Amino acid sequence: MSRLSEVFEVGGLTVAALSDGAPDRPLGGFFHGVDPADWTAALGITDAETPVPFNFGTFLIRGDGRTTLIDTGMGVPAREMGIPGGGELLLRLAELGVARDEVDTIVQTHLHPDHCAWNTDDDADGAITFPNATVYVARAELEHWNGSDLDGDDRAGVARRKTGPYGDAGRLEPTDGEFAVTDSLTMIPTPGHTPGHCSVLLASGGEHLVILGDAAHHPVHLEHHDWIPGVDLDPAESTRSRGKIAALAVEKDALVTGGHFPILTLGRVRAVEGGYRWEGR
Repeated sequence: MSRLSEVFEVGGLTVAALSDGAPDRPLGGFFHGVDPADWTAALGITDAETPVPFNFGTFLIRGDGRTTLIDTGMGVPAREMGIPGGGELLLRLAELGVARDEVDTIVQTHLHPDHCAWNTDDDADGAITFPNATVYVARAELEHWNGSDLDGDDRAGVARRKTGPYGDAGRLEPTDGEFAVTDSLTMIPTPGHTPGHCSVLLASGGEHLVILGDAAHHPVHLEHHDWIPGVDLDPAESTRSRGKIAALAVEKDALVTGGHFPILTLGRVRAVEGGYRWEGR
């Protein structure tokens, strides 16, 4: 099983990569319409059905006067599915000495069920998990999942249940465009996977980290922007967003990681003739 947590530094910030489930699984669904011979070679496997390490991850950021979670994982369903490490985010936080009431900021890259499930606690009748947290999420994301055309949609139901209680408590902050949550944390719109999807840029002491959200499900997506995950709602837009976030990572010479990358995956994106190259650290 992949590691379930790892702590590293970005300038004056302490970043903890935390897993809420770390299965091995085939990844063919994340390369929709791509010749299996191409993407399997890029991943270093020969059979498209070969399980490879995957992660349902979150990130805890400290050091800027806030205690921030980037996404909140898959929640109780991961435990019920028997996923290794599934539904254990609260345990991972406790291992770091972080209590629920210490988390004061939640930044949502988007509102798919594997990214927002611990906003509320299914073990406690849906009560707010982090009673002192404010949730930041793109307005376009909220409008999408709360649209009447998605009434009855299961994923929309999760998004509504996981954000509604914070809205009722006056602690739900819709954001527009690039949005600085703190001096060191900026939400960067990278739509396509969902209409309001955002990635996150951390900056501290001249160092930078890009947290991709689901702009990329594997580092190879940063080299092949048009290798489309089947879960992207707007493939053309998600392709553009991968180009945008790759260019930003090059500009900032940023470390890059993603919630679905196995812990700990860090690397940099380099501009090369005709595109980009991922360099793992």
